[in-house]
Amino acid sequence: MKLSIEAVILLVVTIAIVGAVSAWAMGYIGASMAGAPDFTAQVDQCFTGKTYMKIKNLATTDIVGVAVKADGADCVVKYIDGDPVSSSKPIKPGDMVQLVVTGYSASVGDRITFTVVCTFADGKAVAKDVQAVVRSF
Repeated sequence: MKLSIEAVILLVVTIAIVGAVSAWAMGYIGASMAGAPDFTAQVDQCFTGKTYMKIKNLATTDIVGVAVKADGADCVVKYIDGDPVSSSKPIKPGDMVQLVVTGYSASVGDRITFTVVCTFADGKAVAKDVQAVVRSF
């Protein structure tokens, strides 16, 4: 059987594409299975002195602590019922919860950068920035 140059090039390109896709998929699945800590943070409403924020746990371990800074200033973070995120009341893998952030000062129209740091049950911490504009009631 005699192969043309086009057929050989097509075969090599196909093998390269399959290899690249397989390597990417195994890296993605491997990171998920290894429990890579990750979360999403989203500001629902931002008022002067109070912000409602949603956190979703994308990891395979519990989030046992959430700390927030508003433009570098420490804030108070609690569930809607007033309890803090802790090992006795964690954010379970796959869960999305709404938190209340207070303890900062801002005026209507200000743009605030919230730095959210989630601490996971395995001791790892991940930080993400979320921006919001302060609105009036």
